[in-house]
Amino acid sequence: MIRRMVLFGASGDLARRLLLPAVAQLVAAGALPPGLSIVGSADTDWTTETFREHVASALRAHSTASAEAHDQLLQMLTFRPADVTRAADVAAVLGEGHAATLVYLALPPALLHDVLPALAAAGLGAADAVAIEKPFGTDLASARELNELLRLRLPAPTVFRVDHFLSSELVRRVVTLRFLNRVFSPAWHAEHVERIDISWLEDLTLEGRASYYDRAGALKDMLQNHLMEVMALVLMEQPARMDAHSFRAMRVEALRAVATPDPARVRASTVRARYTAGTIGSRAVPSYVDEPGVDPALRTETYAALTLEVDSPRWSGVPVTIRSGKALAASSAEIAVHFRPVPRYLTEQWPGVEPNVLRLGLTEPYVHLSTTLNGPDRTAEPRRLETVSSPPPLSPYANLVREMLQGDPMLFIRGDEAEEAWRIVDPVVRAWSAQAVPLQEYRAGGTPPGPVA
Repeated sequence: MIRRMVLFGASGDLARRLLLPAVAQLVAAGALPPGLSIVGSADTDWTTETFREHVASALRAHSTASAEAHDQLLQMLTFRPADVTRAADVAAVLGEGHAATLVYLALPPALLHDVLPALAAAGLGAADAVAIEKPFGTDLASARELNELLRLRLPAPTVFRVDHFLSSELVRRVVTLRFLNRVFSPAWHAEHVERIDISWLEDLTLEGRASYYDRAGALKDMLQNHLMEVMALVLMEQPARMDAHSFRAMRVEALRAVATPDPARVRASTVRARYTAGTIGSRAVPSYVDEPGVDPALRTETYAALTLEVDSPRWSGVPVTIRSGKALAASSAEIAVHFRPVPRYLTEQWPGVEPNVLRLGLTEPYVHLSTTLNGPDRTAEPRRLETVSSPPPLSPYANLVREMLQGDPMLFIRGDEAEEAWRIVDPVVRAWSAQAVPLQEYRAGGTPPGPVA
């Protein structure tokens, strides 16, 4: 088991808001390896005391763990300044003959090409691990290049490609519902399912992320980066074994079955749009192009929708729509499985009967199933069956850090999985960059154009 964690990028926002509060949760839960030490590193002149003060401030702002857990975490921390692109600096932080170490690269993706060679020179072994945050590459070619770099330069340590959407809570919610309930498993098929919609809609705007978001947009930030993995969970076949190898192999096969969109498909089945000035609740929102840090010439979309085809026996003919947007009237994040209508002779006798829809929350642990029950005088009435699973005890990042420290890759992205997601999205990126699909507009707080779940 890993006994040491080195956090490069320790002064950054990811470490402050998510990673270190997640570790505090694990301290409170008693879920860390005994004697774990954490070395923070960044290109600053901080001392260990400065780093601890920085982390204490972050924990007060972002952690729900107890003050006792915070104090325990602070005592685990040391700091070593380093330029992570310099091999000598990286080697000095890791040290010779180091204990089994998780090296977490909480760094901008653009640095990876310079960081990985420096990390390779530090002599990581099979007992070590490296965590890399998504997005993994900027397109298919760069993802392949990064994978090749990892294969050649870092063949020994385990590589964890992190996507916090694949937290154990979300994976278990989808997998448990699908594979442990016979009432759903046989119906999870094109014979019964008409379409699938996966949505991540936010009432938030940029929230200070213009420097990244304006160069990524909704397509890369959410659809390629996260919702592809959610789609894989919905489409995948049942693994032969519930281990990391089998589970990840089925996710990859699910993505491989998604057809590469051709130019005609991109024009007909994708939507790009950005918000204009409007009101969300009582909050006045400026147009996206007037937000601080936005370059209007980039024509960045704040809403993206793709409807994809799946070339597999289970899902042939079932369209899958993934969509995400900002500055909408309300936040909503869910998987919606729309079942086929009942035969016509039944709807003629009971007018108004609607097809069943199964909804699984992505951020809230609900399951809703719209059904039809009997009403008075031989009528039929729509009713919704709903339940909520137990709230997760840990945040997504706490789950993922725990799995990495235990050396379990089940919840992490394989290299070929990252490439498959880019294969699907690359033709859309090219078509949108060439303006083959018009950039539409929607009012902040209003309804975006295109497919609606």
